[in-house]
Amino acid sequence: MEQEISILQLIMHASIVVQLIIGLLLLFSVASWAIIFSKWLSLGLAKSKTSSFLRQFHSSSSISKLYTSISGNEHKLCVEALFFDGINEYNKLNKQGITQKEVVLENIDRSLSASIESQIDKFEHSLSTLATFGSVSPYIGLLGTVWGIMHAFIGLGASGQATLSTVAPGIAEALVATAIGLFVAIPAYIAYNKFTSDISSLNNKMNKFGDEFLNLINRRLMVTTSTNQDSM
Repeated sequence: MEQEISILQLIMHASIVVQLIIGLLLLFSVASWAIIFSKWLSLGLAKSKTSSFLRQFHSSSSISKLYTSISGNEHKLCVEALFFDGINEYNKLNKQGITQKEVVLENIDRSLSASIESQIDKFEHSLSTLATFGSVSPYIGLLGTVWGIMHAFIGLGASGQATLSTVAPGIAEALVATAIGLFVAIPAYIAYNKFTSDISSLNNKMNKFGDEFLNLINRRLMVTTSTNQDSM
């Protein structure tokens, strides 16, 4: 508790410029933790839904029933969204009378690619802000430290007393800015790397599922070559 009080006292006695810099860093910290918490929830949900749907897909005996069961879901994520968009594209082509295998597969492939890109863009939203906080916060804190030390030495020169007791408080006040800058940057960097890895993993799973789905459609087209195609 004494350490916390001393740090607060140092901030209260710092120059106005250092206080403004510390205030900016604290705002960065609040925004950073808000993004971290939001991404942790959304990516956790995406990973959970991905695992759940893949189990359903691989164990399902009827693609039509699986499609019907997820049609009412308002927030489809990852492979679930890919499956839904792919089936919709297949049904759309079927209603238009397009039956050529190459054309059907090409259109579904484009639909899946667009769906993957849309999902990744959604997951990557605000990550650049998190990366910015992680990269610029130490430098902003260092600016506050340099300014504070310069201010301390100017005050020291005016007083004419070069003792440790007169120099130490000003330097300590200045170093607080660097410490807060690191406090903002370190969690932001760790979270950014973790979320980037999670998104890359989801991207790989979606691409793998996209290949599986195209193979499924290809087999269906081969079976129905000599008959009329049915909607799924």
